[in-house]
Amino acid sequence: MIQDPTEAGSEPDTTKSDGDVLSAVGLKNDAGMAFLAHPDPTKSVAATLFEHAPVPMLMVDQFGKIQHINCATETLFGYTRAALIGEMVEILVPPGARLHHEQLRRGYMAHPTSRPMAEGRRLVARKKDGTEVAVDIAMNTVIMDTSEVAIVLSVVDNSTRDRAEQAELFVKELTHRARNMFAIIGAISRQIARYSTSISDFQIALENRLNSLSTSYQVFEKENWQAALINDLVRSQISFAIKKDAHQIDIGGPELRLQSTPAEYLGLAVHELATNAVKHGALSVPTGAVDVRWAVDEKAETFEFHWVEHDGPPVTPSERKGFGTAILKTIVPAACGGTAQLTVTSVGVSWKLNAPLAMLVSME
Repeated sequence: MIQDPTEAGSEPDTTKSDGDVLSAVGLKNDAGMAFLAHPDPTKSVAATLFEHAPVPMLMVDQFGKIQHINCATETLFGYTRAALIGEMVEILVPPGARLHHEQLRRGYMAHPTSRPMAEGRRLVARKKDGTEVAVDIAMNTVIMDTSEVAIVLSVVDNSTRDRAEQAELFVKELTHRARNMFAIIGAISRQIARYSTSISDFQIALENRLNSLSTSYQVFEKENWQAALINDLVRSQISFAIKKDAHQIDIGGPELRLQSTPAEYLGLAVHELATNAVKHGALSVPTGAVDVRWAVDEKAETFEFHWVEHDGPPVTPSERKGFGTAILKTIVPAACGGTAQLTVTSVGVSWKLNAPLAMLVSME
């Protein structure tokens, strides 16, 4: 019934709880039924307790066949009594683990003992509808009238505990990301304040950057808050320009994933470049074009990102260094642990980022 995900590929262990299996030994069908319907008062009480126990209980013979189940087993797994009795116990094991489970079961049957199954490990069973449920198992040996040994298995449904643990992990992750987000917003607002000439300028600049962060978070949400695909990140940040002039923007690079913090800052840089290109650069005229490329230099162990504009209107470098310039030349490269070059010529704007591969890119 049980798959221990941490034990895949290991040899059967017949002396410890690691790799224990759900099985029973030495029990014939008629002997099992005799035990459950025995006229002896003690055994009659035992049979009643088995049948009406609040947790699922099963009895399996030496060949791995299920000989008896109680009502709670029917409720948990969705099978009727008639459907389970006589079936191999592997019917309750996830398909991918059945062969390995059978090997472990055979190893266990050589030395059956009463003990918890894989104590401290996460065990998984499979219901009739194909869904999996986290469980704990206790295995207890029973001596039959025939002097043969059977194993009575008591199953505890841990799905509620699993959901609670997942919720706790989610809250911790959410707290971590919220702190990180507020730290980034705080850093951005302080930098914007340094370059703003009025409260109105500050408000507009801050709102634009917050929208950029929000766009990046939508990409993270799509990936279940894991490392983001750089292609998705780039396209999300320039989507407002792509809708209007799709033919003017050429995007390309290997399928790479970025860690959340560097991705947030790179998103800010791409948003800055795209906004400037639409207002003053290559995307402000029909003839202009933008090439966006990224790559990995395995030898140098660096990540490279390049934004190049061409065939746009003549560009004159501004003497005023605003927050946008600070983002591209200082803030983003510092956050990524790398360096950046911002070049403004008569042909257009070019921005190149080089960052350590180990810090920026997640290859998972």
